[in-house]
Amino acid sequence: MEIVIEIIVCIAIFLGLIYTIMIAMFCIGWILSVPHFDGPDDDVFVSIIIPVRDEEDNMDMLLEDLMIQGYSKSMYEIIIVDDGSTDETVDVINEFNGSEKNIKLIVNNGSGKKDAITTAMKIAKGELIITIDADCSMEERWLQDIVYFYRYTNAKMIVSPVYINSLGSIFNQIQSIEFMSLMVSGGGALYFGNAIMCNGANLAYTKEVFDEVNGFEGIDGTATGDDVLLMYKIKEKYPDGIKFLKSTIATVITDPKPTLKEFFSQRKRWASKPFGLLNTETKFVSLTVYFFSLFLLLLAVVGCLYPDAILFNLSVIKICILLFAAKCGIDFLLLLLATVFFRERKLLFYFFPLQFIYLFYVVFVGFMGLSRKYEWKGRIINEK
Repeated sequence: MEIVIEIIVCIAIFLGLIYTIMIAMFCIGWILSVPHFDGPDDDVFVSIIIPVRDEEDNMDMLLEDLMIQGYSKSMYEIIIVDDGSTDETVDVINEFNGSEKNIKLIVNNGSGKKDAITTAMKIAKGELIITIDADCSMEERWLQDIVYFYRYTNAKMIVSPVYINSLGSIFNQIQSIEFMSLMVSGGGALYFGNAIMCNGANLAYTKEVFDEVNGFEGIDGTATGDDVLLMYKIKEKYPDGIKFLKSTIATVITDPKPTLKEFFSQRKRWASKPFGLLNTETKFVSLTVYFFSLFLLLLAVVGCLYPDAILFNLSVIKICILLFAAKCGIDFLLLLLATVFFRERKLLFYFFPLQFIYLFYVVFVGFMGLSRKYEWKGRIINEK
């Protein structure tokens, strides 16, 4: 048994070291990321694509935000693809559409998000494509900020921040904290050219590069991945072509999940992407986070069961506490950067309690993702 304990401790220490270095690199990348802006000319035509399904409660607010953008209306179009809505979504759009000339509605009869975007791309006239979700809101300079950044960097894909509204319950605030940390991790990784995550709720790419990589061809066997898997394809063709726009102006705000069931269904959907489709960087990050959390829990159990076990002149439980303290330290730096950027420093109050919960959460969600089956927008999806 002593050999088994030694192996567990050594693996946990190794994973802790890798995890600490990895999160530190995310933090450094985030700190070094500086947004760039160019002149105010509206000289890039943009197609904003919005796949929707059962979004009657959100469409009015979203379309109002899009109509007050400071970008010239003659230089952008809004293409809404209805993905088999069963509520009054289409009626709401048609009612709003009566007074606006740059909104186009396509009824796609429920073929999935990737197919909805592909259908919209066939009629999109924009040099730059921006995809957003129906439950998002943004400020009036959002579109300008993305276009100016595109003109400055000539990026093939632009990943912009998504912020979960923290107003309301503690559950909402917890979701906001987690999502902010994901944004900083993804943005920090992209500074070093590592494309590990993005979000289709605020994603831009050129129409040209979408056609060059043949859109979702080759990744259309899974219902998810209209954002991350497409990013991998673009990264493979243009290693330096993906940029992160670190800007509060370019941030979209989305709503938290109202219930635990919907929250875990979403996380299960994210975790259900076939592991073989993930790129090397994402696999490395995912496995490091998952197994470090797993081995910390395992180390705590071993320490409780064998309190007299000593390694490196320390008890196993003390080693576990030291590793957990190191994790808390580097995680706190990451979240501090996130809360400062999103102006939510008050949420740091929840940091330490969540550190304990998060260990179980990571292991649980990772385990759930193995089933490949989840519910989304009233559909039961079974990934292969």
